Amino acid sequence: MLLVGTILSKETGLRASFGGQERPYVRCMIARLARPEVQSEARIIGFEDIPQGIGDVVRLEVTRTTVDREAGIVRFDCELLPNDPPEDTTPQD
Repeated sequence: MLLVGTILSKETGLRASFGGQERPYVRCMIARLARPEVQSEARIIGFEDIPQGIGDVVRLEVTRTTVDREAGIVRFDCELLPNDPPEDTTPQD
């Protein structure tokens, strides 16, 4: 699943255990481009900081979804993708 949106807030320099290994991550609140009223909490794994700042658009690939039923929150663990998708290099017949 892809998550594309505008960064509303960003916390850098965080660390947590992912798959039994401690790794850095950045926590962001993202307003989705297609529906800005829908906001998602994303943890971008493998980075102390990302080049995008608040107000910038970010493209993320969701690797894991966590639901906190008591708080009513859905969190996404993600990998950072380039903002411009690569051109399709599939041969055309």
